[in-house]
Amino acid sequence: MKSITLIFGACILLCLKSYSQDFQKLGDSEVDKSKVKIAQDFATNFMTKLKSGASYKFQDEAIDALKNQFTEENQKIVYQQVKSQFGDFQLLKYAETWIQSNNKSIQIIRLKGDFEKSNKKLEIRVVLNESGKIMGFFIIPWSDMLN
Repeated sequence: MKSITLIFGACILLCLKSYSQDFQKLGDSEVDKSKVKIAQDFATNFMTKLKSGASYKFQDEAIDALKNQFTEENQKIVYQQVKSQFGDFQLLKYAETWIQSNNKSIQIIRLKGDFEKSNKKLEIRVVLNESGKIMGFFIIPWSDMLN
């Protein structure tokens, strides 16, 4: 399972972890629904494009560093790795939002993804900055705890 840990924006994850391990899950009333929509729309569109054999074309929804990492070739490699172990992408659902206690401007939107050949969920994580731009995107095994 660890072999499919596909991390683009790893520097973002390292930056988040270097500050502190102190994250907090937001309650339903604290969640910015517009940011959840950004994350869901992006992740669904991204995965659906890759499933169809195409690549996702970024506009202005993500920071440049992320766009540069997600070349057409890298997108296809990521999807083939996931597909070979878990099957085609089916759908995703919002699960929860987390923030770092000392940096509340960055939101971690966790989505649960269903895949054709797996009865286990994968986490599709979208990290958004204060402007609502995507600065991290991860596909990792689901864990009830934020890792």
